[in-house]
Amino acid sequence: MILRKEARRNRRTAFTLMEMLVVVAIIVALAGIGGLFLMQALSDTQGDLAAVQTKTLTNACNMYKIKHNGQYPESLQQLLQKDQRGGPYLDDPEALKDQWGQFYQYDRSGPRNNGVRPDIWTRSPEGKEIGNWPVVNQ
Repeated sequence: MILRKEARRNRRTAFTLMEMLVVVAIIVALAGIGGLFLMQALSDTQGDLAAVQTKTLTNACNMYKIKHNGQYPESLQQLLQKDQRGGPYLDDPEALKDQWGQFYQYDRSGPRNNGVRPDIWTRSPEGKEIGNWPVVNQ
């Protein structure tokens, strides 16, 4: 009688295949959800980095303006060149490209900045415009 109880107790010592599949399915589902959140955070981070880069390019344009009698450069390419008044104002030509490999756009007249400074912007792959102008809360 005692032997029969021990045999019944020892018979179940491992997980069944069904239990293992349920655990694996839960882990895969959690990893998938986490991956979606991670990809969204990465996309947001790239947009923030592009916004910071537009401010860096704006600062380089302001330095150019100081050294060139109040005139902004005709193009962002001029920030890479050395001239008799100074420069270069940017060290790396890659600074003129955004995180997605596109060149930053430049408008010297600055209509979005009310003519105070040039407009510098890019577009994310989702089509969102990221620029150096003030953001209006919507």
